Amino acid sequence: MPVFTPLQIKKLINLAHKNRIAPVYLFIGPEHICKEKAKEIYNVFKEKNVISETYDLREKDEKKEFLGIKGYQEGLFGIKKVFFVFGAEDISEKKGEEIVESCKKSSLFTWFFIAESFSENHPLYRFALEKGAIIPFYTRKNEDLLESELIGILKEHGKVMDKNTAQLFISLVGEDYHHFKNELEKLIFYTGDKKYITQEDIFSVVVPLESALLYLLGDYIFTETPEKCYRLLQNLFDHKVEPPLILGYLYRFFKKMQIFQEVLKKYPELEKEERYVNFSRKLEEIKGDPVSELPRTILETKAYPLFKMKKYLRQIKDFTPIFEKLHQTDIAIKRDFRNPEKAFYEFFLELWKILHQRQNN
Repeated sequence: MPVFTPLQIKKLINLAHKNRIAPVYLFIGPEHICKEKAKEIYNVFKEKNVISETYDLREKDEKKEFLGIKGYQEGLFGIKKVFFVFGAEDISEKKGEEIVESCKKSSLFTWFFIAESFSENHPLYRFALEKGAIIPFYTRKNEDLLESELIGILKEHGKVMDKNTAQLFISLVGEDYHHFKNELEKLIFYTGDKKYITQEDIFSVVVPLESALLYLLGDYIFTETPEKCYRLLQNLFDHKVEPPLILGYLYRFFKKMQIFQEVLKKYPELEKEERYVNFSRKLEEIKGDPVSELPRTILETKAYPLFKMKKYLRQIKDFTPIFEKLHQTDIAIKRDFRNPEKAFYEFFLELWKILHQRQNN
């Protein structure tokens, strides 16, 4: 079994159903994704009378216990044994060679290794490449992993989303893989025999994470019409998100933008970089510089949101009118007791005018 792409997990599952089981499955990438995909294969094993052990090598006691086991010396009376090993990048070459030997001596052992990275020169990698299965999840950002997963699951069910609809779905469900799977299954069931899934379907059935909705609202301000911002706002209200929380988020969102604008003036190499991979690398270099003195809010923000924010900043000349409109909206809701939906819609309209005027100048 060679290297498998994430979209080929189904093939590995089908092979396992046919008793074509690899001695070693090596998953490389973000743990939450690797763990869930490993479980999908392991679920086939559970039907075949197996026992299992789990070790997390990032835990001192578990690592010590793991270093002491020699599975091929254990008498299992013909029962297959499955090992799950997290933090597998910490396995020494000597221990790797020992495991390889155990696999060569008996077909009763299967290992699931989950690692953030793994050397191609390691004995376990070489053995998995020849006799096992390597499943790498190499990508620049987590959204790419979820998009690949989304495409694969939709294809299995004969369904299609256009790119904008797919991005909306991923934005709403956030990065929690369990929530992603649950909401996607619900969406597929809801659409029944319908082939094409629309944004209307998503807003009708998907339960978004509150944080994801707020995050998406910031993006919508720069990428969508006031009407779509208003619609998203209604979704927030439907999920019992109170107006002060939305106002607070918008204030922090624009304040972070204002702070990042000053950072870009100090580091023009970030402003000029148009490729995300290079932007991310340069940002990490700056964050790692002990004399950089980056503001805390920027230090705590991941590269991808800042990369998008950089593009949005080109639409803003002055933050003063934006904060004035936010203040007016705050007063309209809290002091004048105006309908929050109407007050926010007026804010979106005024903000759209500010941004639109900037684009035309």
